[in-house]
Amino acid sequence: MTLRALLAAGAVYLSLIAAAAADLQESLSLKSPALGREMKYSLYLPEQSSGSLPALYLLHGLGGNERDWQTLGKIRQTADRLIAEKAIPPIAIVMPDAGDSWYVNSPVHGAYEDAILKDLIPAVEARHGIGGTAADRAVAGLSMGGYGALRLAFRNPGTFAMTGALSAAIFPDLARREDVTEQQIGFFKGVFGSPFDIAAFNRENFFADIPSLAAAKTRPAIFVTVGDDDGFGLYEGNVALYLALKRAGVPVEFRMTDGNHTWRLWREEIEEVLRYYGEVLRARAG
Repeated sequence: MTLRALLAAGAVYLSLIAAAAADLQESLSLKSPALGREMKYSLYLPEQSSGSLPALYLLHGLGGNERDWQTLGKIRQTADRLIAEKAIPPIAIVMPDAGDSWYVNSPVHGAYEDAILKDLIPAVEARHGIGGTAADRAVAGLSMGGYGALRLAFRNPGTFAMTGALSAAIFPDLARREDVTEQQIGFFKGVFGSPFDIAAFNRENFFADIPSLAAAKTRPAIFVTVGDDDGFGLYEGNVALYLALKRAGVPVEFRMTDGNHTWRLWREEIEEVLRYYGEVLRARAG
C-alpha cells in the first residue's frame, strides 16, 4: 500500500471514530411550566474532550416534530462529517417539538415562545452542560421553524449569536386580507385568530422589530436562504426581509439557491447554516 493510500485510510478511520463517538438522543423530555405539560426534544452531542459545547436550537416546520431533522434532514450525518473535517467546531444541536405553534404564545397551541426561551433553553443547557451564554447559542429552522427562529432572535437580540432561516415562511405585515392566501391561512392553524385576524398576525410578526434590532448593541448574525422554485412563493417574503434589513443597516447573509420547498434542499442548505455558525463562533472566539 502506498503512503497516500495509508494516509487516506487513516483519515477515513479517524472520521469513523469521530462519528461513532457522537450521540443522538431522541425524544427526551422536560417539564414546561409555560405549557403546563412535558415538552419533547432531541439532542445531538458530538465528542467533546473538555469545556462546554456551543448550542444550536434547530426548529422543525409545520406538521413536524423533534425527530424531523434527523429522520428527514440527516442532521447527525452532516454534523459528524463537518466536525470530522474540522469545517465547524463541535456543537450540540437541540431539536424541540413545538407542534404547529409557529413558535409563538397562542391560546390554540400553548405558550411556545415562553416554553423555548424560559423553559427549554435554561433546562437543556443546565442538564447537558451546553451553551450557557449568547456568545455560544444560535437558533435556526426551516419553513415555520425559520419564521420562529428569526422571530425569537429579532425579539431577543441579546440571546443568540446567530440565527438561520431555511425557506422561512416570511410575510411582511399585512395591510389587507387579500395579501395572504386561503391556503396560507390554513397553514397558520388558528395561531393568528380564527377567523384569521390581520392585527393579530401583525402583532406577532417580526418586521416591526427591525428598527430595534438595528439599534441593539448586541444582535445575532443572520443567515437566510430560500429556493428559487419554492412552491409556496416564499422567496418573495425572504427577499422582502433581506431588503428591509439592508435598508435598516442590519448585516445579513442572503442566498437564493436552486430548489423547491423540500428536504432535498434543506439537507444541502443546513450544511451552509452550520458552516456559517462555525464562522461566527470562531470570529467571536478571537
